[in-house]
Amino acid sequence: MQLFSQRNLRLFIITFVATVLMFALGWFIFLRPDITSLNKTAQVAGSSLQNITLTEFDVNGKLLWEIASKRANYREDRKIADIEGVKGKFYRDGKPLMEVTGDKGTIDQGSKAISLEGNIQAIAIQEKINMKADRMVWKSAEDLLKATGNIQIDKPMDKLKMTGKELTAKPSTSVYSLEKQVIVIAVEPPLEIKSEKVTWDAKNSRVFTDVPISAIQVKDKLQLNANKGDWNISKKEVTFTGDIKANDPKLDVDIEAAQAIWNLEKDLVILPVAFTGTSKSRGIVVKAEKGEAQFKKEQINLTGQVSASFSSSQGVVNADKVEWLIPTKTITADGNIIYQQPDKNLSLRGDRAVANLEQQTVTVTGANVLSTLIP
Repeated sequence: MQLFSQRNLRLFIITFVATVLMFALGWFIFLRPDITSLNKTAQVAGSSLQNITLTEFDVNGKLLWEIASKRANYREDRKIADIEGVKGKFYRDGKPLMEVTGDKGTIDQGSKAISLEGNIQAIAIQEKINMKADRMVWKSAEDLLKATGNIQIDKPMDKLKMTGKELTAKPSTSVYSLEKQVIVIAVEPPLEIKSEKVTWDAKNSRVFTDVPISAIQVKDKLQLNANKGDWNISKKEVTFTGDIKANDPKLDVDIEAAQAIWNLEKDLVILPVAFTGTSKSRGIVVKAEKGEAQFKKEQINLTGQVSASFSSSQGVVNADKVEWLIPTKTITADGNIIYQQPDKNLSLRGDRAVANLEQQTVTVTGANVLSTLIP
């Protein structure tokens, strides 16, 4: 009798365990949340699924993307899933690359593209860059992100914001190219850049363009236009190239050159090639092989075959180097001085010349010369 009871007990345990396993299997098959891979098309034409999560893997089994949707409709004939209430993650080499949300979109199995539309917000995880757009297309195989509409990109850590109408990006390398009505705004130092195309290499802290660019220092309204520009954010330097025109309305000084380096922190413009500086209100034009404009000190230094002409006296000073102190209204020239006033048939040579713009005098000094000229 005892043996019979032990057998019944074993049978009961086996039957109970089998029942539990069958119940668990049934729950897993029929009641578990929808998690579907588009590699294995579970939908049928015209099917509609609620609160579904779709995934895609590469040939090595690494996750490419994961899309959670409140509602999904699958079109078997075109192998496209229409999705609504979208929240997704994009991956590269199995690592999270970007998080994105949007009102609606499509997943195209043929082109391997995910298209989103409406109130798109995204975060590039690696560089902590925020993005907003009206429309966005992600192609994982090409590591290519495209967006259109009212685009805004900002990196709070760098206090940098960019806006434009078209975006082409490679999120894995943190390179973003904006086109059409592009505006770049930096808080520190306060700078605004405008162009029709700007590329932001976020990983290397660089913003550059190969098309015409306009940059303005918001505080002093110092503006510089050029054919090309390259901003090193870490160094706080912008290098401009081609047909450069700089204007400081406060000092009433215009500068033209083929190349210039603007140090934003020091408020200094370095001119490594030939340039021309003009002040219309003062009637002065200066030219040199190179120089620098120190806008904080309100001073311009010129070096190499320097010439300074004055409309008030019709005089011209040629020298090796010139220092123009704008507040004191003086121009000091050194080295191989030649001062000429053609209308008076006057020519003087010396080692140094000092022009006082307010008094309209030029003093030339040297080993054999000491003369004050009053036009």
